[in-house]
Amino acid sequence: MKRNFAIALGIVLALGVSGCAQRPSQNVYNYDEVGKSTAVSFGTVISSRQVDITGQNTGAGALVGAGIGAGAGSYAGSGSGSIWAAAAGALVGAAVGAAAEQAAADRVGIEYIVILESGVTMTVVQDIGKNDVAIPEGSRVIVQNSGGYQRVLPASNLPTKMARPQGIKLVDPPSGSAN
Repeated sequence: MKRNFAIALGIVLALGVSGCAQRPSQNVYNYDEVGKSTAVSFGTVISSRQVDITGQNTGAGALVGAGIGAGAGSYAGSGSGSIWAAAAGALVGAAVGAAAEQAAADRVGIEYIVILESGVTMTVVQDIGKNDVAIPEGSRVIVQNSGGYQRVLPASNLPTKMARPQGIKLVDPPSGSAN
């Protein structure tokens, strides 16, 4: 009975941390980004380089590891020896679980240095998805800006000149006017 419980606990905990969410990148958006407008600026990539991104360690890996380690350790010895073995198993399992979670959360990204049409130069670090291709130096890009979160996207497919949209009339204010 005790063994079946430990095995079931280990499976449930392992399943809890096994689901990896896709991260936002050039071609992946989070659910909470859908339907929200984003201001964009046009610019040119000056340079880019691959960078390592340290992922967020939530502690779930340590918790799962501790549970599995305690369950496994409880089989060693009997009486108080079993309790000490479970405690030691929990400590070792927590350390291994935390290291495994961190390794799974760490990833590779790309840092873009972009000069905007306004003359402002900026850097943006973003995840690179498995289907994303790094944007080459000298490429025309748009930089999305949504509440401090920024993303660099290729703009080579966008026109550089176009007619003013119909139904919109822009007028200059009279000279000397404050507006």
